[in-house]
This record gives sequence, structure tokens and C-alpha cells, in this order.
Amino acid sequence: MNRITRCAALVGTVLSLSSFAQVCNEVSLYKNGEAGKMESMSFPEAPEWSANWGEMEALTPPYIRWSGMKDKAGDWTGLLSLSNLPATVQGGNVGVKVRTTQKGKFGIWLAGAFGNSGIKFFELDANRTYALQVPITELLGNSPRSVEKIGVGLFDVPAHQYTTLFVDDISLSCAVVNAENSVADIFESLEYPFENVNPFKAERKGKFIADSLPITSAAYADERREKLRDSTQMAFVLSNEEFERISNFVHSNSMTPKQSREGWFRSMFFVERNRLRDSVIANPKSLFYEAESFAASTDNRMMPLLVGNVDFAYRACADSSCEKKELMNSRALLAGLPVSWVNGSRLKVFYDPYFVSTNRTTLPNIEIYSAGKWHTLNANSSLELEFESAGVQKIQVRLSEGGLTVNQNIFVEVR
Repeated sequence: MNRITRCAALVGTVLSLSSFAQVCNEVSLYKNGEAGKMESMSFPEAPEWSANWGEMEALTPPYIRWSGMKDKAGDWTGLLSLSNLPATVQGGNVGVKVRTTQKGKFGIWLAGAFGNSGIKFFELDANRTYALQVPITELLGNSPRSVEKIGVGLFDVPAHQYTTLFVDDISLSCAVVNAENSVADIFESLEYPFENVNPFKAERKGKFIADSLPITSAAYADERREKLRDSTQMAFVLSNEEFERISNFVHSNSMTPKQSREGWFRSMFFVERNRLRDSVIANPKSLFYEAESFAASTDNRMMPLLVGNVDFAYRACADSSCEKKELMNSRALLAGLPVSWVNGSRLKVFYDPYFVSTNRTTLPNIEIYSAGKWHTLNANSSLELEFESAGVQKIQVRLSEGGLTVNQNIFVEVR
């Protein structure tokens, strides 16, 4: 019950972040000539941070100014690092005043550990000041995100056209400054409740879910199970198709995060339902949903690695027509994550023996590739992975035990 209480406390922490919009404040990012920095710039010239070209309707100096001309048509863009960033947003608007000396297309977007949001475009008339408001949900959806930079740009600018862009009063109408960092610190300080569970032991008491889920219904009737038990020492007998689907999942170089998440569950489902003897391995269904529960309680920032290591037999074709079958021995050695997406650029993975489902007495050795090299993930320890960008990312895992080594790819969406 103490573990469940800790999990509930984590959920409360995340919910408090998710509900921050009820107590958020307007946050000014640029006003009255505050200095900033600009990165990834393709404007012809660097910005002037405190320009004064006089009052232009609702645009009053100082403001940011870009001027210039290029000999080729193209986009002029840049990322602004401004005061009060990073800031966490979930709703509200990003506001900006903008004016250009030439008719054109202006775009604004947000950037952070999640990568770049979508771009909101506006068609601007020349020499007219616009006070723009862009809903955060149009750019980032409904989940809380830590915004680190504001992207601005002029798009499809003609060649040999001298153009000046003015920007002022950049703000977020509903934000919490540095909330994302504080939540990450809270999660980082938590102690994960490891357990020295004998991997061969099938029984698992509820760790993050109070009641264990029922096991998968057996595929074989009692009479069929008895006949198969007489023909093999294995505790599981799969069809050839099921064997191939497990093998294809383990050795796949490309799949969606959803397929990757479901692959571990489906593979272990094939094994468990084809059992010839009961109470052989820890219930994969319970392990999967318990791991998912813990991941959700940390806003998908921390999660245990799911591991399967099970000897089985499968019915292989013994002739070209596949009319005759023979039992072949094999082993499912595979890893998985209980979710398809990760919140933020960092993910902490735990190797907890509790989340190993096996009929073997030795825990697999696990390595994970990160930052250009392989890192050993020992039992009862953790490893923090850092992703370079948002979107679909590949996690390379190497498992070895009992003379078998498997290299596997796990795919997640980084948001």
C-alpha cells in the first residue's frame, strides 16, 4: 500500500502541473527594448534589439528590427531566446505586435525540448501594424510544454527586395515560468522502489496496481495440453506464425511507436496463452499495466523496462507443403516500454527485476545505446536517456543471457 500511496502522490504532482492553467499568469517575453539572443538565423542582418523608428500606429519604440535584402528568394527565420524563458504553457495565447515594410507572409512558432511546434502564418499588408494572438493549442495541443524559444520569420521573400520587419510586445497570456524544470526536479528526487525478486518466481504482488490482473486464457484444452506435454519438455508451444511474429518484432528496424509498445505485450501474450503448465512465468499482462501506471504517474518521464526471457517450442513446417509439423525449441528474449510516447527530452529507465517475466533463473544483461556509446543497465539501477529532438526516436537495446544475444530497437514519440 505504501507503493500505491507513492504512486498516487506522483499522480497528484502531475495533475497539479496539468491544472496550472487555472492559476497561470500573463508573462512578458519582450517589451521596452529588453535584450535577447537569436539563434539559427537566416535573416540578412542581425536584429537591432532597441530600435526607434518612431511610433507606427500601436507600435511604439523601442522594438526589435530586422532589415536587409538577399539576391535569392527564400525564407528569413530565427529563434529568439528571451527573458522569462523557459516557461510552461498549456493554454492561452502567444501574442506579438508585428509590422513590415513590404507585403508578405509572417510566421510564428514555439520551440523547446519537444522540438519545433507547427507554424502559424499570417498574410501582412505593407506598413500596417498587427496585434496578433495565436492560441497555444493550435501550436502545441493540449499537453503542458516547456517553451524555450520563440520562432519568427518572413516566408517567400522575393529576391532583391529590401524589407524591414518590426516586432514588439511578445507575451504568453497563460504561463508559469520554469514550472517544467521544477516538476522534473521533483521526479528526479523520488526514490524508485526496487525489489530483489527472484526472476524465476511467477508470483508478483501488486506493485503499482492494487489487484493483479487475471492471466490470459489458455489456448489449449486440457486433453490437448496433456498430449503436448508428452511430446516436449517445454512449458509453452506456439504456432509457427506466432513464432515468426515474435521474431519479426524483435528484429524490426522500423515500426511506429504504437506498434513498438504493443509488440512486447503481443509477443508475451502469444507465449503465455500457449502454456502447457500454469504458474510458470510472471503474468505479462499485469507487468505491462503496472509499468504503464507508474509511467503515467510521472507524466511519461520515468518508467521500468519490460523484459521477457522465455524458452518455448513452436510447430515448424517439416515439409514443403507444411502438412507435417515438428516441434522446434526457441527462446523469446525481448524488451519493451509500456508507453508509446515520452514527455520531454529526457527519459529515465529502470531495470527492476519485478518487471521481468521468465522461466530462467538468471537475469539478462542489458545495454542501451545513448550519446554515442553503449551503457550497461544493471539490475536495480536506472539510466537517463536524452533525445536530441522531438518526433519518433529509436532506442537501441542489447540483451544477453544464457549464450543468446539480441539487438532490438524500441521506438517512442518524443513530445
